[in-house]
Amino acid sequence: MVASLRPPTTEEITAERFEKTLIFKKHQFEISTTEAGAVREMVMKVSRNNQLLITIRQKTDGWVINAETADLDQNNAPEIYIYSCTYGSGAFGKVYGYQFFPDSFDKIHMAPLTPELSKGYMGHDMFKMEDDHLVRQFPIYLAGDINAKATGGVRKVKYKLQDIEKRLVLIPE
Repeated sequence: MVASLRPPTTEEITAERFEKTLIFKKHQFEISTTEAGAVREMVMKVSRNNQLLITIRQKTDGWVINAETADLDQNNAPEIYIYSCTYGSGAFGKVYGYQFFPDSFDKIHMAPLTPELSKGYMGHDMFKMEDDHLVRQFPIYLAGDINAKATGGVRKVKYKLQDIEKRLVLIPE
């Protein structure tokens, strides 16, 4: 599923909730937002074998667009990726990620775009899972382009999950 990050409509801005339930093997993730506006609170209830393990509360920039599960590092520990979009003409995307173990969880961080990959970047991100990667797509803006019309094509960046000094990081390939 592709999460399109575009400026929200008036109806979406006033929408107060995002709700989605995902299942990954024995884990269930109930994700919701409880506030409206530029900063919202995301609540995620994590269960395994129908027993609540933890409730995570996280402030998110903008509105939550979608959430997906994966196992990008192939270690059989479920990961959850929640995509949000900021308000405004750029509609910049952000990923909130977590990996769950039997007795703990780790936050997943996303490395910034390299200078080469960020050339022509002005937001309007789309995220999706594809094979063993998180994929980010965005239009490429050339000099003179207006925000509503990029003419440089689309850039597709694939991220791989890596453990770097005991920190989980999505690294662009």
